[in-house]
Amino acid sequence: MKQSTQPSESHIDSVHLLDIQQCVSTLETIMPELGAPDLKVTASLVIKRIAFLALAPTLYAMSVYNKGLNLSLDNSVFEYQLDNRIWQNGMPVKNTEVSLAPDEREQWRDKVLQRVFAEHLTRLVTLLHQVTGVPQRILWENIAVRVFSIYERRILPNVPCTLKSAAEQDLAFLVDADTQQIFAMDENPLTRFYRKKRLFGEPPQPVRMRRTCCFYYQATEPEVYCSNCPLLLKQKKK
Repeated sequence: MKQSTQPSESHIDSVHLLDIQQCVSTLETIMPELGAPDLKVTASLVIKRIAFLALAPTLYAMSVYNKGLNLSLDNSVFEYQLDNRIWQNGMPVKNTEVSLAPDEREQWRDKVLQRVFAEHLTRLVTLLHQVTGVPQRILWENIAVRVFSIYERRILPNVPCTLKSAAEQDLAFLVDADTQQIFAMDENPLTRFYRKKRLFGEPPQPVRMRRTCCFYYQATEPEVYCSNCPLLLKQKKK
């Protein structure tokens, strides 16, 4: 995590993305760099990147180090430079103050997660849907996939044994249908996407297939599909 002292040329205060004009302008700048055909596809791919930049440090610090970061919209900067369609960006923060988990960490965890979800990702999902028409369920599955990957590939394989149980509880809390307050929503938008993995591909590997397509293939030439894309299942059945 770096402090926002000298942000890159291609950047915007994250909170300014809530301004429709600035949001559209930013998406229009990113769209040709991604090779996306329209703003809907651009918005889907952008939220995937923002979710990773906001969630990877937040969840890793929380579950591995018992430290709380503030990745709210008000405290972060979205850098969006690309090189040959590859993201080169980060998400600097303005205030790098870190909170430490108390012995009873549930309320502390709620606050950490509310900042990155209710005060960041939830608001962006609503705005991007409003601006581009991209379905919210696609945006939320993009975010959900990031959450699952961060825990299953980064946190749980590397967390000390003494903290593994707490990390597993953090993931369980994030996907629990009763966990709603951290999203400022009437339901948990991640729960429906946390499905059992199935064997898929050659050679067969355990994969949690998506319910929705993120449109990544529309920004590639020739078309490239995510390994968990539901369109691959349809192609296999033909």
